[in-house]
Amino acid sequence: MAKAILPGSYDPVTKGHLDIILRAKQLYGDVTVGILFNPEKEYLFTPEQKKALLEEALEGTDIPVIIWEGMLFDLCNEQGYTHIVKGVRRGDMEYETEMAEYNSARCRAVTVMMPAKEEFENISSTLVRESLGAGKEIKSLCPAWELTERFYAENTKM
Repeated sequence: MAKAILPGSYDPVTKGHLDIILRAKQLYGDVTVGILFNPEKEYLFTPEQKKALLEEALEGTDIPVIIWEGMLFDLCNEQGYTHIVKGVRRGDMEYETEMAEYNSARCRAVTVMMPAKEEFENISSTLVRESLGAGKEIKSLCPAWELTERFYAENTKM
């Protein structure tokens, strides 16, 4: 039986992320969203805020959201994930292929690259953060846009 993890930083969750998560759910049934950390990145939202955003976006589904501070391959080994599902845009393939090779040498989970749909190709968490910083609307970019705006305001007030 397949058991899939959808790892990411989700800083914040976008409509593109949500599309990949829901498509993976259709394919695998047993899916979990994992909020993971890249030590080379700075994050705007706390892990707990990201979890709240994802839970709001996934309301009405039975998709759990977890926070994991370790390595992805350790998570797969410890929790028995058989598949790692990664959403990829055109420019992501080289990096994601390297990560897939790294993880496959350390766990049995198979990495599946799921291409972004055309309408989500240009949506990224970076675009959402930039839009927030410029005072632009994010409703078209985020499934949990009101909560995202609230957390942004809380995190950036001086």
